[in-house]
Amino acid sequence: METFGRYELLRRLAIGGMGAVYLARQKGPVGFQKLLVLKRLLPHLSEDDEFIQMFLDEGRIAAHLNHPNIAQIYDLGDVDGQYYIAMEYVHGEAVGPLGVRAQQRKVTIPLGLKCRIIADAAAGLGAAHNARSPSGRKLELIHRDVSPQNVLVGFNGGVKLIDFGVAKASGKLSQTMVGTIKGKHAYMSPEQARGEPLDCRSDVFGLGTVFYELLTGTRLFKRDTEFATLKAVVGAKIAPPSEVVPDLPKALDAIVFKALARKREERFSTAAELQLALEEFLMQQKLHATTAHLEAFMREMYAEELEEERFASEPTVIHYDPKLAARLAASAAQGEKARPSGGSTSGAAPVPAKSPGGSSASAAPVRPAQGGAARGGSSASASPVPASQGRSAPAAPGASAQGRSAGGHSASGASPLPGSAGQGKGAVPGKAPPAAAPAPRPAPKPAPAPAPRATTGEVPASKRPPPPRGTGGHGEGER
Repeated sequence: METFGRYELLRRLAIGGMGAVYLARQKGPVGFQKLLVLKRLLPHLSEDDEFIQMFLDEGRIAAHLNHPNIAQIYDLGDVDGQYYIAMEYVHGEAVGPLGVRAQQRKVTIPLGLKCRIIADAAAGLGAAHNARSPSGRKLELIHRDVSPQNVLVGFNGGVKLIDFGVAKASGKLSQTMVGTIKGKHAYMSPEQARGEPLDCRSDVFGLGTVFYELLTGTRLFKRDTEFATLKAVVGAKIAPPSEVVPDLPKALDAIVFKALARKREERFSTAAELQLALEEFLMQQKLHATTAHLEAFMREMYAEELEEERFASEPTVIHYDPKLAARLAASAAQGEKARPSGGSTSGAAPVPAKSPGGSSASAAPVRPAQGGAARGGSSASASPVPASQGRSAPAAPGASAQGRSAGGHSASGASPLPGSAGQGKGAVPGKAPPAAAPAPRPAPKPAPAPAPRATTGEVPASKRPPPPRGTGGHGEGER
């Protein structure tokens, strides 16, 4: 599986004239996943400015189109100089392969469903022809490549128009010179084959050609050579569909011939008119042609493929709890910061007693002075704080002291608390109380200040308060 930018390319669907088309998956935070189609410009065209501009035009133009019968564009950009378009994934089949499959299996697509496909495609074309920019300016968009490969029928019964790669719009990046022929020759209008200026009626002719072939199962203008094909588009005689397929109602011939009129003035003036003509025909003939009927037919036609869905086993996140993810992340971070060993946090020096204040996971030992108690909570980087007069704080293990501490321990990197000037009887400067155990001490930035000796009796070991737990939280209160 190839990774392309922020997309995973799951499998290649097709290769067109300008790009390769992949089924891709986009992944995002908190379990976000989305299947889409990624169209990537072919490598040998990545250095051709004209093809690059045409490719960018497709994404830029289609981004303005928002209609149920037009495949949506999600993203346009490049990865390491290779341009791509991310678009809506239509889970279904194009009209061309659908007709071929029906012929191979000797299945007749119901007439109502054929009309439904073309009517919905005409609705998408009408929306494109009337599209406007965000500022309200009409885009005057012409698809110019309406063909069976660019009309998709979804397994949910939806019909989508795709591929605006050779579309013409006012204000587009690449401008087509008059006389230049682009698109599939067998589905061009006569004016397009002659290289004349085009309007929306050219797309109506192309859709009429698709309709004719869907009704009859035959190619209308396709010949052995491109020149012969273009000549047929301009002047070949068109047999009525009801003569090719006797079961077709003759009332349908009038709609087909109006869509395929050689003179554009005699054609449907808009795609919306073609859509309305088909809707009225369906009502008059009382044909079953709803989206539900089309979905049922598609699922029956492609039952084997749907049962063997290639990505049915792919893991997809349906439910995602962000609070649970946050708790797991916090727990993992806490496990790295605090690694308890032997009842005290790693790196912490011996702490003489519990106090109502907070104690840090790596606090230095506190040396209280006689007759005074440190008051207040812990600090992240506390400086030496002189003890105030009052009750005496507890001595370090092994030293003679009276009373209990009323303040909190200093946090990591704090210096020992020196006694106030003049405190204590017989205090010896520069002499610290003996250590309780040879545990390693973190090197404090300032040098340890001298601590006074205790002047009264020693507290028995059985009455000393137990050392605090190595959790990094606040200590318990006095007992």
